[in-house]
Amino acid sequence: MTNVPVPVKADADDLMPHVSMLADVWRRFRRNRIAILGLVLVILLVLAAIFAPLLSHYDPNAIDTSIMGTPQAPSFVHLFGTDDDGRDYFARMLYGARISLEVGFSAMIIAITFGTFYGAVSGYFGGLTDSVLMRFVDMMLSFPTFFLILAVEALTNNFSIIVIMLVIGLLSWMSVARLVRGQILSLRERDYISAAKAVGAPDGRIMWRHLLPNALAPVIVAATLAIGNNILTESALSYLGLGVQPPTASWGNSLQKALDPDVIGAPWLTFIPGLLIVITVMAFNLVGEGLRDALDPRSSGGRA
Repeated sequence: MTNVPVPVKADADDLMPHVSMLADVWRRFRRNRIAILGLVLVILLVLAAIFAPLLSHYDPNAIDTSIMGTPQAPSFVHLFGTDDDGRDYFARMLYGARISLEVGFSAMIIAITFGTFYGAVSGYFGGLTDSVLMRFVDMMLSFPTFFLILAVEALTNNFSIIVIMLVIGLLSWMSVARLVRGQILSLRERDYISAAKAVGAPDGRIMWRHLLPNALAPVIVAATLAIGNNILTESALSYLGLGVQPPTASWGNSLQKALDPDVIGAPWLTFIPGLLIVITVMAFNLVGEGLRDALDPRSSGGRA
């Protein structure tokens, strides 16, 4: 008698396709409608900044002498109106978005890179090294960051975009360092780290191959939130005259110019850049909060 193989009932989990961690994070993220709204706004802002020359045929610094001194209200000719120099305000807002996003992303990369390296070294080696490095962080945090940036900007007397990026980035890494240090302190006691040490793996390999990849989730969230904060800082510096200098278009210096008594009857000059700053910062914060919930479902209280 021939033995007939009995079909084995497959378990439901065996039939499910393999879902990578990235796909799982995206699945949880896209369920958060508010975070998706923030992501859409961010994408639109980035695209508007990239394709600014295609969206407006006006030169953002071109002065129209025929209407100079009399700001024009928003119309079909000038979508956001003009400023008191006769410059198209829509074009200036588009090119101002380039400045804000460039400063926001570049300063974030500087702060995240330095803060991650600093916090990883402090948390991994611990002991005296950790104490000394963290006391320096505490000292830096004892100074109001914004006023420290103002002081450095005033001392350098150089308000180029590159200097602004460097100053904001190099004075905003401390919170990232503390965050990474806490993650490393928790992870370095895991069994797989002890096993790596037992087989003679060098400290650098353990740190960069085993510890940091597992500590990146909160760093990604911090990076997203930092972009909005950097944009806000750059706008505040430009508003105070210590950021992007005219005639270069910037949301911050547009706000400053809008407070001129000669243009007090043109509310759109204040409202439009202010609204763009609020929307941009809010969009990045929404994405950051969405990533926090997606990367750590426990923090969302089970919503994912």
